[in-house]
Amino acid sequence: MKNLFILIFIIISCISITNATTSNSFNNSDSTKYYLTKAKESKEARRVWEAEKYFKKALEFDNENEEVRIEFASYYEDQRKYALATQQYRFIIQKNPTHRLALPKYISLSFLQRRWTEVIQHGELAIANKIPVENINFMLGKSYYEEEDYGKARKYLTTQFSLTPKHKETVIALGRVYIEMSMYNDAIDMYKIAIVANPDDFELMYEIGLLYSVQDNNREAVKYFELAAQKGIKQDIAFLQNLGMAYLAFDIKKGVEVLNKVLEKKPGDVEILTQIAQAYYKAEQYGIAHDMFFQIFENDTKNTRALYMAGVALIKKGDKKRGSQLCDRAIAMDPQLAKLRSQKSVL
Repeated sequence: MKNLFILIFIIISCISITNATTSNSFNNSDSTKYYLTKAKESKEARRVWEAEKYFKKALEFDNENEEVRIEFASYYEDQRKYALATQQYRFIIQKNPTHRLALPKYISLSFLQRRWTEVIQHGELAIANKIPVENINFMLGKSYYEEEDYGKARKYLTTQFSLTPKHKETVIALGRVYIEMSMYNDAIDMYKIAIVANPDDFELMYEIGLLYSVQDNNREAVKYFELAAQKGIKQDIAFLQNLGMAYLAFDIKKGVEVLNKVLEKKPGDVEILTQIAQAYYKAEQYGIAHDMFFQIFENDTKNTRALYMAGVALIKKGDKKRGSQLCDRAIAMDPQLAKLRSQKSVL
């Protein structure tokens, strides 16, 4: 009889505990829904601090609730608190790595925050599981580019380009990949495609000009530099210097005219003066070349190469005696210059 009473007591206790647990579970669920509703209402009313408070309260009652976390992440996105939004999506994909809503959001936000390794890891996962993510190939290609894996960057950006040929960022990124791979003509082709869709983009025109300069195609470089100028690019020192250097290769007068604008802001700049002197030398205007090289030396008497070139220019002009004297003087100051005498070109 005693055992029977004990058994009945245990059964009643279990029922009470079960009811209490069930009741508590329902209460938590109701509380979560209540605070989620309040959070949404506050969000719609733009009472942002209240909304955040209610989202946090909802999670206190049900920390695992995906709906709350997704809504909370969306709230943070609206507030441009991308790191906090990312945390909410990360919580979800840690439990469900292929969540069809949270995973694309996590990838996009990681890309926005330049977290390249996260984009690569989860972007590859999305592709493997056929989870659609807008511009995923661009984000992967750009991320691989930033991680200096140019082969994979090219693979994904080429795929993205085939899907969205007018997407400017893809075209530019693919062009930069080609530059890193020294495929300059391919890079130029990509930038020209981008210009067709963006005919006023002076930055692209300038990039093309720089690429032509790298290949010593200075006439084409000037063409695109001038187009960039017409479209409104800021003609700062770097721009004028690149334009002037390109002109020097085939139009010394114009090149000097442009570079003089740089010299107004950087008087006595040795690099620019040397480039101008070398241009005159290559154009066989040896008298002017001599004067400029000697001026460079006078401005800096440690620049023995400029003194040597002043002598060479005189020799080329026909004044071998004075030219040789200047060369000998330079070699006496810097014996290493003697090896230049045996070279066919001293430039």
